[in-house]
Amino acid sequence: MIKLALSDMDNTIVPMGARGISERMREAIHAATEAGVLFGPATGRDTVELFRFFRADETCYKTGVLSNGKRVLADGETVSLTLIPHEGLVAIADALRDREMFLNCYPTESNLLNPVYTVGAPSEEMVNRYEARLGFVGGRVDEVPEVDFVAATIACPGEAEPMEQQMADVERIVEEVAPDLRVVLPIPGWFDIMPKGVSKASGLDALLAATGFAEDEVVVFGDAANDLEILRKVKYSVAVANATDEVKEAAGYHIGACADDAVADALLEIARAAKCGEMPEFLRG
Repeated sequence: MIKLALSDMDNTIVPMGARGISERMREAIHAATEAGVLFGPATGRDTVELFRFFRADETCYKTGVLSNGKRVLADGETVSLTLIPHEGLVAIADALRDREMFLNCYPTESNLLNPVYTVGAPSEEMVNRYEARLGFVGGRVDEVPEVDFVAATIACPGEAEPMEQQMADVERIVEEVAPDLRVVLPIPGWFDIMPKGVSKASGLDALLAATGFAEDEVVVFGDAANDLEILRKVKYSVAVANATDEVKEAAGYHIGACADDAVADALLEIARAAKCGEMPEFLRG
């Protein structure tokens, strides 16, 4: 039986640009939890962003793998927390200064405004564009502040550059100046910075240790490159129809699109199956 359902957020249960989950998705989450199945996000986003995305319903993210595995919650308790080394962020900020890129740093302790330090951004207009797209409030600074950061990203506005080249450029920069860090790509033009060895997959290990669930009691939904490691880790890995080709190939199962609330439909089936003591129909075979 499935005892834990984890899902990516952007373009998996929340269409890009939407302000939060649909009411149908919220009802499906509650149906699953009422049937005894834990639900949680497996996302690059952190707690204050999830408050908005889940429409202030904190029961929807009491458990989850947040910030791409750097923060793990089990029933409201933090069971794992990994910070990004300050010196690595300073080195990356310095390396980006003469490029059409900029660094964004997310404080570990934050508030509902979701303030983000944008370090060395070339222009206000560029920051505004990413604020509107990704839902944060950017404060432009010249240097990385001396506070703890749970997340950081590199914004690459060069839409004309092929994505493969952009990815190679960013990977090379980070490897040269901060070899203990790496990048993953959740959406085009936006690279999450991660300590090596930390991922949604490592976050799942911490969550399973805290809950006592086995890997074959978990289903994971995803759509993008930062979902690959966790999808490859579990038997019941599910790609939405709008997922990248690489994610579709990695996933063992496939459902409809994010825009059609396919994960909500899947959760409702998980809830039905849990009540009957059986596997969900879409995970059979």
